[in-house]
Amino acid sequence: MPELADSLQRMGLIAPDTAASVAPLTGGVSSEIVRVDAGDRIFCVKRALAKLRVAADWRAPVERNHSEAEWMRVVAEILPDAVPRLLAEDRAAGLFAMDYLPPSSFPVWKEQLRDGAIDPEFAAEVGRCLCRIHAATARRVDMGERFANDHIFHPIRL
Repeated sequence: MPELADSLQRMGLIAPDTAASVAPLTGGVSSEIVRVDAGDRIFCVKRALAKLRVAADWRAPVERNHSEAEWMRVVAEILPDAVPRLLAEDRAAGLFAMDYLPPSSFPVWKEQLRDGAIDPEFAAEVGRCLCRIHAATARRVDMGERFANDHIFHPIRL
């Protein structure tokens, strides 16, 4: 990520003299995600890509990154253990930082499903979490204003 160190400093995550190593994480076609090791801190940085990493010329608005950060804020108020802790956001740079969740402790569900590891109880818990989030937000007027981003859904094909 170009100028990542500057962004991390603006967000207060590293001091100017802090050495940080950056390692790309795999799995996504729509975002660039890196693990940052800075002193005794380990965290992730995520930035939406304007052009997705696919063969077709598939483009999508990068402000979806801010929408994701906003969603994490909302869910953290309702079910704090259901999302990684959002550490900071640099809207100008189009990225945010969050806690790093090691796959050894937090397996990637998509990978488990791909590998045939089916856990109906875990799927049911995901459903219960979604139900709680919906129940807590469905009648909130501010949600429509906070997430007035319908223009993002068609390009990203959600």
